Amino acid sequence: MLKKISNLVFHSILFRIKEYNKPDLSQGKFILCPNHTSDFDGPIFWSSCDQVRIMAKKECFDKPIIGTILRKVDVVPVDRSDNPVEALRQARKYLKENEDHVFLMFPQGTISDINKNKLTRIKPGAFFLSSCTNTPIIPVFIEQPRLFRKTRIVYGDSFMVEKRKDVDIHADGKYSLYRTYWQNEIFKLEKEAETLENRKVRKLKLNKKHSNNNS
Repeated sequence: MLKKISNLVFHSILFRIKEYNKPDLSQGKFILCPNHTSDFDGPIFWSSCDQVRIMAKKECFDKPIIGTILRKVDVVPVDRSDNPVEALRQARKYLKENEDHVFLMFPQGTISDINKNKLTRIKPGAFFLSSCTNTPIIPVFIEQPRLFRKTRIVYGDSFMVEKRKDVDIHADGKYSLYRTYWQNEIFKLEKEAETLENRKVRKLKLNKKHSNNNS
């Protein structure tokens, strides 16, 4: 019931979400990897997909409205400054033990402009998890949500990360190819969003803190 109400609120009332090329996420296991444009991205995707599991930085839980929502749904707080490797181990365990689930991760790590991001902004965590759990990644472009305005979400084709026996989250070089590939896929999906509705994607509005999150 909560998910249905959330879907109505986020998708039809507040942001008028329009999804394109959305695959059947009810069959199989996936890692959904969108670009990150706002604090509402997580709730929007959660309300759009059944059995979704989200990892979110613990600071998100400090925000009154967003924090309350996160505590009521299946969201895992992650202390990235404490032990990110342990957080990824927990995520790996979850993916291995749960079939027909969608795991949502933001490779940018935090809200930032994907069109201005350096490759170092793209975190290897999602690709590490894909490699060691044999789970496909689905790149997704989301237009920054604006109240009462139409917002486009475009899903891309899934891809696999080569499975390695010597999986090491610290070996970023092993995942640089996939980080680049994911970023380029988001660029392509952004262009596709413009083609689908014959209008430009709205320019991001970021506060001072997030506007500097590019490197």
